[in-house]
Amino acid sequence: MKENESVGTRKSVIIASALCILFMLTCTIGGIVFFKMQINKSDVHRQMDSYKSYDKYYVMIPSDRKSPFWESVYEYASLAGDENDAFVEMFDMNLSEEYSAAQLMRMAIEADVDGIILEADETQELTTLIDEAVERGIPVVTAMRDNTQSERQSYVGISSHNLGREYGKQVCKLAKEYEKKDGYGVDSSLTVMVLIDANAEDTSQNMIYASIQETIEEVYKGGLKIQCSAKALNSHGAFAAEEAIRDIFMGEEKLPDVIICLNEINTTCVYQAVVDYYKVGAINIIGYYDSQRILKAIERNVVYATISVDAKALGEYCIEALTEYDQMGHVSNYYSVDTTVINSKNVSEYLGGDASEE
Repeated sequence: MKENESVGTRKSVIIASALCILFMLTCTIGGIVFFKMQINKSDVHRQMDSYKSYDKYYVMIPSDRKSPFWESVYEYASLAGDENDAFVEMFDMNLSEEYSAAQLMRMAIEADVDGIILEADETQELTTLIDEAVERGIPVVTAMRDNTQSERQSYVGISSHNLGREYGKQVCKLAKEYEKKDGYGVDSSLTVMVLIDANAEDTSQNMIYASIQETIEEVYKGGLKIQCSAKALNSHGAFAAEEAIRDIFMGEEKLPDVIICLNEINTTCVYQAVVDYYKVGAINIIGYYDSQRILKAIERNVVYATISVDAKALGEYCIEALTEYDQMGHVSNYYSVDTTVINSKNVSEYLGGDASEE
């Protein structure tokens, strides 16, 4: 009987000791975790204290956040925002997944931002989202591509008609040069291919194309027959554009004399294809934007000319429109951004200046 009591006592002591050790371990681990949390909190507070506080929070939603053009626009918009007590964020820059403009608009609305800069299109989905944002007190400024059916506050960009005229004038200049070449006599044809985005749902590309044709008919009085055609590319992003353009070079029975590109990615891809397929001198490229790669291609006479959009003015005007609307309750419906033609005669000015990096 005493032996049983002694055994029971020993078991109780062992259990009590084990529970005591477990309690001590728990307290120790908990203390370590709590200490680390306090250190992390302290670090976060130190970081927050080092950040500047802003009165307004604006987001920018472009079609391609990785584009050097939009990176440049964002940089200038951020600087302008800083001067107007507004923090500007490229909205999906830190997101691991790719989101559509509509999805990002929904996120911006739910985040209750103070303003949205959007490269829009004419889809009903975006129209509805823009109208919802405005109804909830979030002003929307469209940039480069508009949504004319929506209640957006302002559009900042270039006129599609004027852009088409610039392209058309460059074709006319090229035609005069072709007149002097062997094999391009009177009544010879000069073929021009305009690359357009098959996925675009706005009418801006159609307006540019129509304006190119109108300008050629109005300006060119030479002897060549200029034949324009539009080529729709089912491409989204640099890789898809590269594949679509290579298909043109490998699949077309007769390549055009001139290729007009309406965006930066197509310009770069066509330039690379002309080099890869040994068509330098046989095909002239009229491109878009002034990245260092495009400018160097002009310097090497691979690209004939490019249309440069003033990214600085675009970024600054977007912030100006949001600021004016916030302060005045109204704003101009349209801010016009200038374009510049860069060719072999003036490219050195831009290579040595503020042209965007590759």
